[in-house]
Amino acid sequence: MRFSLVTLKRGLLFFWAAWLTIVLLTNVFDLLKQSGVLGAGWRFASGNYGFMAATTAIYALPPALVTLLFIGVILWEALAAWLMWLAFLRARDGQSALLARVNTAFVVSLALWAAFMLADEILMAYDVEATHMRIFAAQLVTLLVIYLLPDTGSEAISHK
Repeated sequence: MRFSLVTLKRGLLFFWAAWLTIVLLTNVFDLLKQSGVLGAGWRFASGNYGFMAATTAIYALPPALVTLLFIGVILWEALAAWLMWLAFLRARDGQSALLARVNTAFVVSLALWAAFMLADEILMAYDVEATHMRIFAAQLVTLLVIYLLPDTGSEAISHK
């Protein structure tokens, strides 16, 4: 069986779209759990709301502001996931159309992780900063793969 590098690139776009969607959903469910819509026994929740509340406590932010910030993160994640799905679904529209969508998706997603890294510094949340940096770096590597690997020619990946 042979796979082209285009298949690899589309697979990477699918991965990031699916991963961002899962992150989004676990955060939405965490917010619903936190607000009492879902019971305490609901397991498919990130726990990020509680982490954000604990981390921002250093500045004694009011709970309403923490909730507003968390909703902002959810909206940003939703936009990043949606743009990544668009890039994946439209990857067959031609190289220039693909790259325009890929650029938009990755700029939005990379900006999210950069914002998290800045927040980690402001809030002195150094224990999670490394995770945010690794996600940022992994997305940059994906972007390089999409740009630097060829789409046609003798680049087929062989699997025996």
